[in-house]
Amino acid sequence: MFRSLSAVIVFLFVTHITLAQSLGRIEGRIVSERNEPLLGISVALEGTTLGTTTDEEGKYVIKAVAPGTYTLVAAGVGYTTLKRSVVVVSGSTLTEYFLLPSSATALSEVVVTTSRSGEFVQPIGSTATKMEAPLKSVPQSVQIISRRAMDQMQVIRLDDAMRNVSGVTMETGFGGRTDIFQIRGFRTSTESIFKNGFRNSVRTFRETANIQQLEVMKGPASVLYGVSDPGGMVNITTKKPTAFTFHDIQLTANSFGQYRPAIDFGGALNEEKTLKYRMNAVFEKGDTYRDFVSTKRFFVAPALTYDFSDRTSLTLEAEYLDHDQASDRGIVAFNKIIADVPANRSIGEPDNVGRHQNRLVQYNLQHRFNDIFSLRHASNFTYSSEERKVVEFAGIPKNDDTNSKVTRRLQDQYNFERNFATQNELYATFKTGAALEHKTVVGLEVASSMFDIWYNRGNYDTLNVFNPKYNSKPKPTKLTFGDDYRDKTQLYGVYMQDFLSIAQRFKLLFGARYDVWDLEKVSKKLNKTTNTFSEVTTTQRNTAFNPRIGFLAEVVGPLSVYGNWSKGFQPEVGRTKDGESFDPVTSHLLEGGLKSGLLNDKINVKAAYFNITRSNVPVTDPTDAAYSIQVGEVRSEGIEADVTGEVLAGLNLIATYSYTDARVTEDTDEKMVGTAFRGVSKHSGSLWATYELQDGLLKGLGIGGGFTSFGDRPVDATDSFRLPGYTRYDGTIYYDNHKYHAAINVKNLTNLKYYDGSQSATAIMPGAPISVQGTIGVRF
Repeated sequence: MFRSLSAVIVFLFVTHITLAQSLGRIEGRIVSERNEPLLGISVALEGTTLGTTTDEEGKYVIKAVAPGTYTLVAAGVGYTTLKRSVVVVSGSTLTEYFLLPSSATALSEVVVTTSRSGEFVQPIGSTATKMEAPLKSVPQSVQIISRRAMDQMQVIRLDDAMRNVSGVTMETGFGGRTDIFQIRGFRTSTESIFKNGFRNSVRTFRETANIQQLEVMKGPASVLYGVSDPGGMVNITTKKPTAFTFHDIQLTANSFGQYRPAIDFGGALNEEKTLKYRMNAVFEKGDTYRDFVSTKRFFVAPALTYDFSDRTSLTLEAEYLDHDQASDRGIVAFNKIIADVPANRSIGEPDNVGRHQNRLVQYNLQHRFNDIFSLRHASNFTYSSEERKVVEFAGIPKNDDTNSKVTRRLQDQYNFERNFATQNELYATFKTGAALEHKTVVGLEVASSMFDIWYNRGNYDTLNVFNPKYNSKPKPTKLTFGDDYRDKTQLYGVYMQDFLSIAQRFKLLFGARYDVWDLEKVSKKLNKTTNTFSEVTTTQRNTAFNPRIGFLAEVVGPLSVYGNWSKGFQPEVGRTKDGESFDPVTSHLLEGGLKSGLLNDKINVKAAYFNITRSNVPVTDPTDAAYSIQVGEVRSEGIEADVTGEVLAGLNLIATYSYTDARVTEDTDEKMVGTAFRGVSKHSGSLWATYELQDGLLKGLGIGGGFTSFGDRPVDATDSFRLPGYTRYDGTIYYDNHKYHAAINVKNLTNLKYYDGSQSATAIMPGAPISVQGTIGVRF
């Protein structure tokens, strides 16, 4: 796989050098005075035939531009025409942003009645720097999955999209009922999935209907976001209100009996177009490939933007999600052999119940003081609750010589979570001297959260997984106390960053953040003698200082090299034998690589080496096994390669490869040193490619497909045995003529038997068999 990808990269690079070294490219983004993206703005080079129009996000690209001095013209109905002198250099890309003022004598209204999902490749992101910047200029590995790519893949769950991100493997956390991934060998918890820059901690599958794009930043993100998993973070950018009117109605269904109608509406509510809206809503119901795991989901996400003036705007977003789905931990292994049962086999019961509700409110207030300074004040509130009453795996009987039985228990659980965060950020864009351009942000974040959980348990029965008999006995009515606790945390973070451009060919990124994290934990303890409860309260404080330094240089034409070092942290709850609170677990990233735009930047190529060390990991205290000490260390090291772009007109691809060597490097148990991480493949890769007809009667008809491939992976923390590697193939055929759109996707074309991931030897998730998913929709 790696050799094939290397050959593709070398071929494209040679082709680029020989055929396109003398040409350049211009790209950028156009927004209004209210900082909203402008669709359909004409961007052209005066006196030439070269030009284009902006997409839904206000982005544009003019390709194959001969070196020279030009006048770049941006014009649109109702907006002032702007002209700018630009110099295009051989083999390089010029980035130009426009703020297009409204025309004092606006022409008649033009209503846009169609809304496509933007470009397949999105070259500009904001997650890594908190300000929009071309990814090719950011000295860190960032990958974007665009809305258009997600539509072609018919993404319903996040993992459908994340399969096409290098260094990412699937996880099965929280009983197979939420989004958990491993990035660069490290598990991403709910702490490392964000929505519009805010931590989005929920214990169910996040809805994808209102996602505009996914940005995956590799490595710890503590320098801007505080608490961070070492491998990376996922930031979801949601669809925003628009000044142009559109309506999109679609229906999706699959061969498991699931159907999913959805709407996406947008437009202005007044003639001045200062009040805009967006509405996404989904209803989903049906079965899955797993027995007793059906879904019923309702999601609605309204959004409003009001422009107080040309300089000030407020966006308010809300989400409500009601998701019914029983938890499912998959199947088990007996004596290191995975039970050979069908992919649908369940260890649960037909009447298992799981219900999750999540509410979200965000607002984002932006004000531009002048051409240099702007201010952002934003807040996020989420409230989620979950009820579970399930029969699930409890253990493997010690006296079972048949390697076929598991014991089960009934668990009655309720938990809820509240999160609030506010961010206040001052931005500045200015120059010091003729060659130095600064993009600076200074921010303050305050966040609080509360997580409350209780559960009771009771033994139920013994199940033969090869010949299961469900509902074998009445459910127990008297359960024993399991656990009951409430965690309250407070986070205070202050941060600053400067993204410095030197003569437009060198980039320097440096910043730092200081965090204070406080925990109050209230636990209920049961006195079995008196059958009474008592409360125990413990507190803990962690502080952390996390810097980042990055450098990027354009060395030959569009070829750039970069390097960065950053530090991250995660609070670690617990105490030593001496009663001292644990220090934060820290992570250090060393990364270096190259970025290049081939074939006049139609194709983006990235390659990176990374080394992430996680320190202060708690391990067993050798003097008392009941306690832990923080001397553990783990390391993940490897390389990644990504090729994304438009190879030919209409031919788009995403190709990835990753080599990840993730191991324990220090532990009080010598047997653990050198042990590979659970669930991490040394070799993994993916390909997704589509070709769409560009003209003729069948314009908009496309066909494509690809694969995801993973090597073998340790099943458990001791690497006692492994999940087999696999390569899964998917295919699609679709049609989009702006008004009507339809698609048919076939997943797991060869009906391969494989395993998506594991939490342990007794929680292994089989992969889905072959399935067909179709979508039909209309825009008006």
